[in-house]
Amino acid sequence: MDNGDGITVGWLGNPIFRDKEGCELFVHRMPTFFETFSIVLVDGDGIVRADVSFRRAESKYSVEQVGVTVEFYGGELNGVSYSDPATVKIYARHRATLKFDGVFRSSPRGWFTFGHASFALLFFFGHIWHGARTLFRDVFAGIDPDLDAQVEFGAFQKLGDPTTKRQAA
Repeated sequence: MDNGDGITVGWLGNPIFRDKEGCELFVHRMPTFFETFSIVLVDGDGIVRADVSFRRAESKYSVEQVGVTVEFYGGELNGVSYSDPATVKIYARHRATLKFDGVFRSSPRGWFTFGHASFALLFFFGHIWHGARTLFRDVFAGIDPDLDAQVEFGAFQKLGDPTTKRQAA
């Protein structure tokens, strides 16, 4: 699905898991005390209908017993259905691993790009800001635009320049 750096190069599709009766199952990862995360497939009411257990002897709702199938909608595997338990388990593990949980994860390449884009925007808007300050310095100084007829703004701006007009004392 990705090229090892978090950049997506292909999409298999949305896997939909179903049991023998046609009930749609949703994949959840069940954390245990050990590092053996079992995967359970629950129905819409939250009732466990199948599992991919780490210890097969303890599995009561194994994918083989329940007859879980997976069908893909969209992507490269659009319309493809698998009923082989080993293949169903592979896609169930992928679904549990890649399920979006609201946390943004990226590779070093992604963070590098994000950082450079952020600084580029920061410098770009900084240039816009300082250009606007230069072009509209009378507005930023609070000088009313109607005073142009009475006062020439910036006439005594250049200090030390002999060509600058002198203020009559």
